[in-house]
Amino acid sequence: MSTELTTRSRAIGTISLISAAGVAAYAVLSAGILGGGSEGAAAPPETRPSPVALQRFDGCEQLRRWYVRTALPLVGPWGLGLPPAVFREGQAGGPVAVSGDGAIPVVGSSGTGTNVQDADVDEADVAKTDGRLVIRVAGRDLVVTDVHGDPHELSRTALPGPPLAHPELLLRGRRVLVVGNEQARWYGGPVEGLRRTFLPVPRQETHARLLSFDIANPSAPRFTSARIVDGGVVSTRQYVDGTVRVVVATGFASLNFVHPGRERSAGEATRLNKRIVRRAPVTAWLPAISTSSDLTRRPLLNCAEVRHPRASSGLGTVSVLTFPFDESSRYAATAVTGSGDLVYSSAHRLYVATTLGWHTDVHAFAVDGDRTTYAASGSVPGVAKDRWSFSEHDGHLRVVTATGSGWDPRDNVVTVLDERDGGLRPIGTLGGLGRNEAIESVRWFGALAVVVTFRQTDPVYTVDLSDPHSPRLLGALKVSGYSTYLHPIGDDLLIGVGRDVSASGEDRGAQAATFDLHDVSDVRRADTFPFGKQTDLPVGWDPRTFTYLPAERTLVIPVRSWTDPRSRFVALRVARDGTLTHLGSWMARGYGAEDLRSLPLGGQRVALVGDSVRVVRVG
Repeated sequence: MSTELTTRSRAIGTISLISAAGVAAYAVLSAGILGGGSEGAAAPPETRPSPVALQRFDGCEQLRRWYVRTALPLVGPWGLGLPPAVFREGQAGGPVAVSGDGAIPVVGSSGTGTNVQDADVDEADVAKTDGRLVIRVAGRDLVVTDVHGDPHELSRTALPGPPLAHPELLLRGRRVLVVGNEQARWYGGPVEGLRRTFLPVPRQETHARLLSFDIANPSAPRFTSARIVDGGVVSTRQYVDGTVRVVVATGFASLNFVHPGRERSAGEATRLNKRIVRRAPVTAWLPAISTSSDLTRRPLLNCAEVRHPRASSGLGTVSVLTFPFDESSRYAATAVTGSGDLVYSSAHRLYVATTLGWHTDVHAFAVDGDRTTYAASGSVPGVAKDRWSFSEHDGHLRVVTATGSGWDPRDNVVTVLDERDGGLRPIGTLGGLGRNEAIESVRWFGALAVVVTFRQTDPVYTVDLSDPHSPRLLGALKVSGYSTYLHPIGDDLLIGVGRDVSASGEDRGAQAATFDLHDVSDVRRADTFPFGKQTDLPVGWDPRTFTYLPAERTLVIPVRSWTDPRSRFVALRVARDGTLTHLGSWMARGYGAEDLRSLPLGGQRVALVGDSVRVVRVG
């Protein structure tokens, strides 16, 4: 998630509840969250008021009451959260040069080697390069490798502080910023009246760490500062002027709740816990910040810098920190009450989205130098698959969402929103994109959108957005299988990587395909390349694992086998007619395929990053 928590949360993975009562409690809790606190189940989009023009709070007491009112319906005998449960950690495109006829661009990697969504916005990743050095985070270390000639490790520097759950980094010149969440810490003693082997009541306190390093001497990096912020990182972005924006989300307040046992019933525990919530001060709800040298916690922002929607959109706070790359102490912050798990940013706007039942709320923040200010809010029907479902163009936000339920989508809709008077207001919509089919991938090219859906076949839809008030379906290609990620390579060609599925529904493994968009109303599949049965491509959930080298017309991606714990990098060349040719394959040094990266170094050289760094030539 970037330290993205959008598609696959890296903070908390599988939850295995110990008792049927736990499952029931979780269902009740989920219903409360999705219903927006005390409002109950969310209404269909046509009856729910749009959260236009978020308002400031009059003061800290009004803000405190907002949090309390939102939290009370979620309080139970175990406090805010689930009964005792088992948790295990899980898993929380680039500069554009227009092609000859200006239709489909060619997209490479960012200046630090990452496959990013917007050309002017770099994203945090597990490895970065400047062409001579590869800097990566490996476990609890910051590792610098010289790749100018034969790769050799220059330094390995321990990250200060507690272990971080999947840290990532940004690189600018000789400065490195490492961002990550402290690994989950659980508090609370054994549950009263139960065997001591029963797990303690979970009460998690999450903190994000922002660690700065100077690598002017790459053989001896110098740690310069640390900031510790309450909550978990949702997104980390760097802009062309060197400004960094980190989106942090905080959820339940950490309060000393009581629990049921021999001394009190579940009902009594619930009543006491509600009293604790009512009496909690505003500082228990607002995020705080501290430094490694001064552990004194102080509010991240004041009450006047927090805004709220018309109706509750979940318990918590979404904060945006803005600071110069090399001066994190000069931060400014703004926040919105509620939850937020999806972030998309262009060079001009940063959007935070929250899915609540039948709809998705979107909050826009203006990106202006070292300032980030709230701009507008709106709502679209349905659920967005991920941040790639969002795009800003000519002052309009475009979003693709699936309506219905997550398990049974009824329709897929493109909505165009116009920002005015503090609101993001729909001005154009187009439905009918794969009825009863799931959205698999979306890619935007100015006034053109390509949407892939899937149930039994893979419809590739092209949508004309040149008139934002009247989006128009141009064409649809139906083929077997589906693409989970789309990448433009110029010459009106598009690469799709995903899965090969037969007409009868048999999964035949991972596959790459090229699509010819010379005639956007009559898309054709030019070629396919199968990776073999029982294979998978991490790019489906993390596009940063994908690399395209425009000069070499070559893509490099990691491929994972279901029968072999090791992964491999595969390089494919794309001819101008879309034909795919296998160039090479290299076993990856490392087992976490989602952490493998291929960073372009120039001159046909690519750094393959896993547990170590190797350099290969492609093209």
